Amino acid sequence: MYKYLLLFLTFTSIFFWGCQKEQQIQLSGTIDYVGSSELYLSKQAVHYKYADKKRFAVQPNGNGNFSLTIPVDSQQIIDFNIDDRSYPIVASPGANLNLRIYRSQFPDSVMVEGYPQPWDKKYRQYQTDVTEINKRISDHLQAFRDGKPTNIPDLYRQRYLLAADYFKDTPLDNIYYKTVGEYLVKSLEEIKYRREQPDFNARQQREQVLEEARNLDFFSFEALHAQRAGIRDFTNAFANTFGVADSLEQKYGQELLQYDVKRLGYPKLDSARTSVLKYISGRKAKAYAQMHLVAERIGEMPLEIARPGYQNYLKEYEDFPRYTSFLKDFYQQRERVSPGKKAIPFSLPNQNGEFVQMEDFEGKYVLLDFWASWCIPCLDEFPHMKEIYSKYPRDKFEIVAISIEEDSLRWRSALQRFKNPWPQLYGGKGFQQPTFKAYRGGGIPFYVLVGPEGKILRYNDVRPSFNLPGLLDSLIVNS
Repeated sequence: MYKYLLLFLTFTSIFFWGCQKEQQIQLSGTIDYVGSSELYLSKQAVHYKYADKKRFAVQPNGNGNFSLTIPVDSQQIIDFNIDDRSYPIVASPGANLNLRIYRSQFPDSVMVEGYPQPWDKKYRQYQTDVTEINKRISDHLQAFRDGKPTNIPDLYRQRYLLAADYFKDTPLDNIYYKTVGEYLVKSLEEIKYRREQPDFNARQQREQVLEEARNLDFFSFEALHAQRAGIRDFTNAFANTFGVADSLEQKYGQELLQYDVKRLGYPKLDSARTSVLKYISGRKAKAYAQMHLVAERIGEMPLEIARPGYQNYLKEYEDFPRYTSFLKDFYQQRERVSPGKKAIPFSLPNQNGEFVQMEDFEGKYVLLDFWASWCIPCLDEFPHMKEIYSKYPRDKFEIVAISIEEDSLRWRSALQRFKNPWPQLYGGKGFQQPTFKAYRGGGIPFYVLVGPEGKILRYNDVRPSFNLPGLLDSLIVNS
């Protein structure tokens, strides 16, 4: 009996060891030059903005050789990243792949050994053939955004047709689906930019885009999962075709940032966004799409507005624990930075290398400004911030700028360029900057107003160019 039990346990151990071994990919390779670049592998997170990114550091030795093992549970795309550029790798459980990378030509130069099909060659050829289309898109994109006649939607159409030739019905079909989504979003944006033109029927054009989206199978889980942000970009572009921003700017007599439009026009915009869900028939696709809409509400709206949709989602899709677990965790994190909660502590260096902490500003109203030099809306706020800064005494009000610029030299150059007089702190690390992440910031500019007692008063719903002056007057001048 003991002998049979031992044989059973041995067989079981071998079986499970074998299964476990198959649930990973062995990746090795060489790169000719690294320098100060950051190299890492990444998997698609459950949410592009609010979920923690799955990263695996790549650390080449002195000869440029690297090797690592990555867990996978199915065939999927894993990105090889060098700084902000990426290359898609088809990762199958049990695969053993070897990459050869030339840094100066990345991502166009990557060669992969170990594929059963020459997908790396297809990708390189696609990158060559799509170059001219991308250049023409870049040349005409600004004119398109200015509402001038262009062939931008047709260029995006050419790109998805090219991607279909190379990648449709292959393991790299997410590239095809991604280009389909980008084409449809640009088709909707054209409606937004042209809706006031004579003889342009916005409603008819919307219906045509929705019909084309159905025909291209855009509302399938595979297509939505391939997008940068699930259904978010499509639904936002769809909602923006109804002229909500124009009516709000007419009401307030000034140009508004997109975030202010989302907040002030929430009922109409949210109704338009959620109306798209009826075109999705698959339950998995609908759960994935709706998860993105709920997350956007939690991240961008007051929690009392987001709560009903969040609670309904948890009841409706409890059979999708990956999505519900993410939303529960995200909701709890947002609760921790809601108005009335203690401000997130930090200790960050200024341009002189001196560390500054949140508690240094107790007794004052403090506007935390998360920014970077590449963020044009951030820079557009600076003149308004200077005007506000000169109006109130330093013992009452302070601005603290926290840069998430990844390159500290660019940060220092921006300080010299703008000469903003308030404290300038360097956080670095982009959207992974710890204080920014702790506040659950989704984009920049990102503002948090902290009260004299160190508690959050307003969470990303104030703007120096819009409603901050009146708020500060009520808090400081009229108190």
